[in-house]
Amino acid sequence: MKKKNLPYYLLTAFFLLLVFFVEFPKPHSPGTSTARKIHITLTPTPTPFIFRSYIAPTIENKQVYKIVMIGDSMTAALGPHGDNLSDLLNTMYQSTPGHQRIIIDNFAKSSNILAVDDELYKKTTIGEYTFGSLLSEDFDLILVESYGYNPLSQFGLEGGLKKQSQALDALMKTLITTHPHAAIVFIATISPNIENYGKITQPDMSSEDRAKLAQERIAYIKNHIQYAITHNIPLINIYQKSLTENGDGNMIYINPTDDIHPSFVGINLINYEIGNFIYDNKILPQ
Repeated sequence: MKKKNLPYYLLTAFFLLLVFFVEFPKPHSPGTSTARKIHITLTPTPTPFIFRSYIAPTIENKQVYKIVMIGDSMTAALGPHGDNLSDLLNTMYQSTPGHQRIIIDNFAKSSNILAVDDELYKKTTIGEYTFGSLLSEDFDLILVESYGYNPLSQFGLEGGLKKQSQALDALMKTLITTHPHAAIVFIATISPNIENYGKITQPDMSSEDRAKLAQERIAYIKNHIQYAITHNIPLINIYQKSLTENGDGNMIYINPTDDIHPSFVGINLINYEIGNFIYDNKILPQ
């Protein structure tokens, strides 16, 4: 080897050693690890919405407001378009002939709270009227009645009330996420009369069984009331207004042909309480 080539060979050897140590690190003994930098892009998991307390949205001032209603046969008694309630509200909101400011679609049927998804997602036929699914409606206010007259008796009282609260949780989550700009108001309907509940339609029922049925329905109405209070939901408490001095349902508000559903006076009470609550509390801007 010529001396003049020695620097060239040394330099080549240096680069070969450098490449060796960079590309092929020394083997590591058990118990040790070779750390590598790995860049990972994480996509945040969306936080699921859990309903705890209601915050009412601000409803924009409009020329026409749409109200929808859900509940059992106690609410269905108001008519598919609210009838007298619609007249009352349109008078309050100064509608003019041919131009109603308040439009009501009443989806209520004779069903329990567990069937509410049928009203939310399916077409609803009330008499001669057929509505699209409730969630397809562009409404400004939804009135949610207690479904108390169709209790979940198959689960026992405690289990049924728990099911009712769970169904209300799911309903509130659905309404808030699908219609965030619509207001939600709960309704507690008129009270049954414990002594006379269903007396006309079931005259052979014992007074003890009659009282048991009435008290079961009262429990569901009260649970609806408590749910609204606990979750800061506006509440129209017609139940309280329908009681006598001794705390029983006033028969004047109950239909004498079945001793269950609202009488004409009862329907007027329901319409009056709903209309005045909406107007006085400015649920819909005036």
